[in-house]
Amino acid sequence: MKKRNFLATFTAVAVAASMFSAAAMTADAANTYIPTAGGTTSFDKYLVMDENANVPNVSFEYTVTAGKAQTFSANDKTIAVYAGPSPEKIAFSGEDISDETTADSKFEIAFAQGDTTVTQAAKTTDETNTDNVKNLDAGEKYAKKTAKLDFSEVKFDEPGIYRYIITETQGDAQGITYDADATRILDVYVVNDTENENALTVSSYVLHATDGTITIDGETYGSDGNVISTTNDEDDKTDAKSQGFTNEYTSHDLTFSKTVAGNQGSKDKYFAFTVTIENAVKGTVYDVSYADDNNANTTDGNADSSIKANPNSATTVITAAVTQPAILTVGEDGTVTQTFYLQHNQKIAIRGLADGTKYTITDGKEDYAAAYTTNDDKDTTAVKADVASNITGIAQEVTVDFTNTREGIIPTGILLSVAAPVVIGVVVLAGIVFLVVRNKKRDAEED
Repeated sequence: MKKRNFLATFTAVAVAASMFSAAAMTADAANTYIPTAGGTTSFDKYLVMDENANVPNVSFEYTVTAGKAQTFSANDKTIAVYAGPSPEKIAFSGEDISDETTADSKFEIAFAQGDTTVTQAAKTTDETNTDNVKNLDAGEKYAKKTAKLDFSEVKFDEPGIYRYIITETQGDAQGITYDADATRILDVYVVNDTENENALTVSSYVLHATDGTITIDGETYGSDGNVISTTNDEDDKTDAKSQGFTNEYTSHDLTFSKTVAGNQGSKDKYFAFTVTIENAVKGTVYDVSYADDNNANTTDGNADSSIKANPNSATTVITAAVTQPAILTVGEDGTVTQTFYLQHNQKIAIRGLADGTKYTITDGKEDYAAAYTTNDDKDTTAVKADVASNITGIAQEVTVDFTNTREGIIPTGILLSVAAPVVIGVVVLAGIVFLVVRNKKRDAEED
């Protein structure tokens, strides 16, 4: 009997314990967050250049990695900062954004010839332009790309800040100065969903420069510098949008001119020039100026863009009508060669040669004596009087002034030898006239 009671009691206790355990598990399950997926955010990429230059063909690579977990305390609040989960699942998109695979957490932003640009003057006068581009000076313009980051495949399972690091690869693209701040911190803010129990929601994204502290609406949350967005509500952008990454493209203009000198120099004669540009990025386009475009920030020429066939008797190099090119396009081998024509006191400007681009200008001097001067301290120091070149790479605004001289010796001795008989002839003629007059007078007196 006692044994039977003991078994019954043990069974009852076991059942009760099981029920208690199940209840506890149910309670635990009820308090577990349902992971939430992220949404989308974006950052801007700017490429600053001189107004003279065209947008170069260049790509910039970025890598997204998990940030370092930290704890921040602000206004008696403690906000956990977690390492951002699954950076390889972030998808990247946008115009000229390349993301063949997200598994490597990398993507590229490409710029190319023909991309739209905004000048510094337009930026300051257009009230609708909210771009905040650092290092943008007078006489400069910029091209802009926007990278969209999609977190829909990334899951967040606790409230807090989830930190990612976006790093720009410091490359060696020609003429490019990379952003001194190679990284940006992207924080994803996850909070409790006030409308759904045990649910979470992403409240905002903040892009900034460092992992220090940032103040938003009077509360310190994480980091300072370059706030991109603090709300998903497009109608409530309380923080001004500012730059993401900014790079600069440095270029220079090449101007060459012609002066004709000497007593036999023809000042309406056209001379041919051969210009070769090397070590350039294929597809690069250079504007060529033949006239003033009334823009104080550009370099201008003052030559004829169109020349008729056989323009004058002194010109031997133009037998058919010529239209001088408005642009030069670099070929697959990184070079472009073009013939130009100049008269006395004319010049041509080729705009936007990137740092490191090489050039050679050959003066078709014909039977003239050639010489030139230049301000390029990397010039080959006049190895040939009719060839100016920089074989190490352009690094400044360059002017090359060619002078062609042709002198003729006036044969003054021949003129004197001709003059002597003339004088003698005049004297003889005068004598003849005198004799005729005297004879006529004598004959009249005899009559």
